[in-house]
Amino acid sequence: MQIHALMLADSAQAVDGKLYVLGGAWNMLRFPEFPAGLMVGIAVAIDVEWTETNQRHHLEIHFEDADGNAMDPRIGADFEAGRPPGSIAGAELRIVLAVNGPLSIPSPGQYAAVASVGDQELARARFQAISAPRAN
Repeated sequence: MQIHALMLADSAQAVDGKLYVLGGAWNMLRFPEFPAGLMVGIAVAIDVEWTETNQRHHLEIHFEDADGNAMDPRIGADFEAGRPPGSIAGAELRIVLAVNGPLSIPSPGQYAAVASVGDQELARARFQAISAPRAN
């Protein structure tokens, strides 16, 4: 199993096996003061090996600061990739998920969204938060 995509965005949706992303792939946030808050969308595409289909898996996404300390929110989702009729034996199946919610950034620095399935880390989306005055 591998993460095909882990993207941070302003908003994300998963509909009919596709990800719809608005304001995606950012890696720098600018805030006039800290702590700062924002609404974040998280888009995930998971490639599930044929031998891992038809069984439940658990995805966890959490945020970390530069020292590796976990931050809220922690997001968990169970998923199962079923083998659809007519699928080619041995082919990977892709699962897409999206979630939107608040994120609090305590101070300027480096951060990451970390995606794991089971106990195995599969992807990181790194970003930085910097102090910047408001534009007039």
